[in-house]
Amino acid sequence: MKNSAQGSQTVARAIGLLRLVSSRAKEGMRVQEIVDAGELSRPTVHRLLSELVECGLLMRSSERRFFLGQFAYELGISAASHFHLKDICAPFLDAVAQETGDTAFLVARSGADSFCLDRKSGSFPVKVFTVEIGSRQPLGVGAAGLALLSWLPEAAFTQVMERNAPQLSKYAGLSLERLSEAVVNAREKGYSKISDFAVAGVSGVGVPVLDFTGAPVVALSVATVTARMTPGHEERVVRVLKAESIKLREVLQKNMVSASH
Repeated sequence: MKNSAQGSQTVARAIGLLRLVSSRAKEGMRVQEIVDAGELSRPTVHRLLSELVECGLLMRSSERRFFLGQFAYELGISAASHFHLKDICAPFLDAVAQETGDTAFLVARSGADSFCLDRKSGSFPVKVFTVEIGSRQPLGVGAAGLALLSWLPEAAFTQVMERNAPQLSKYAGLSLERLSEAVVNAREKGYSKISDFAVAGVSGVGVPVLDFTGAPVVALSVATVTARMTPGHEERVVRVLKAESIKLREVLQKNMVSASH
């Protein structure tokens, strides 16, 4: 039993480390950055990095930065053929961008992070690309991530808040208190809203797409310059997001039912 528990802990640590490195996919991470960002000792980080490099899940550059490796890429390609969530959501994301004129985002949860699956540009000439496709950030940072966080089951919500608390100050001085207030407001309104929250001059609105248990599957959001997000425009954006999220929820539930037969 002891060996089994230790093995499970090692796997969990390795997955956490992979998620951390993938959140900095473009620039990579040095050993000290990984140690500072996580809860693992330097010897443990060294051991896990060596094992992950050896099996191809990570690679080390000549500047001693770690990136996702070739095998991680191969796994992603293999998974993509079975993972159609992005394709299913695409028409609804397009509709949000077209009807609001703003940049629309499709975001999913990955542990304590949000993960941008897709984004679409609207017709408004000033584009807001606050999040790159494939990028990660702590749940609660960004309108979509805030929507996902706000509708998590209470136990999962508490775990995420505790885990992400040390990272929040990196996002324009975001604090646990301020994030908690934003969650309360989102639950009261039925949608999340951020204004100059983590990116100055940018406002966003997000809604969760819930499964039959009421837990969030993905979130749809819109981001634009703060000057454009007037009360009237916010009302329009919320109306569009809620309408498309309801349609998407019905489609996702049908696909889940089909997959179970």
